[in-house]
Amino acid sequence: MRIEIMDLLPGTETGKGPLVAFRGTSGQAWGQWCGSEIPQVGDLVDVEFDAPEEITQWTTADGPTMMTSDFPTSPVRIRGVVASVAEDSVVALRVDTDIVLVEFENSMNSVQSHQAEEPRVGDCIEFTTPRIDLYPYSV
Repeated sequence: MRIEIMDLLPGTETGKGPLVAFRGTSGQAWGQWCGSEIPQVGDLVDVEFDAPEEITQWTTADGPTMMTSDFPTSPVRIRGVVASVAEDSVVALRVDTDIVLVEFENSMNSVQSHQAEEPRVGDCIEFTTPRIDLYPYSV
């Protein structure tokens, strides 16, 4: 996904990159930079997103795909359309024109009790994750 770097905060742990505020076609959010070269404010970069923790709850949703968070340590809210569901609980989620791979807890708990145990291809789902990691790549 192509993003624009909006702000940078120094990394807080040894070996961790800075927290970056970014804007993309799906919204604005904060993430942990995982590249060796630190971007500058205003840079346009191509990144892959990773939710480093398993997702334990999700809900069906309506509306456009999005990725958003309010401030550096706030959870990131992600809404997208399920493109595929693998046997190992990994869901390929289409967020705008990109695919984000997300690992769901094996039980696939839902906040809606009437819902199936796992999302189905074509479902629009929404969840929050404590943070996302950003991995830059060259096109």
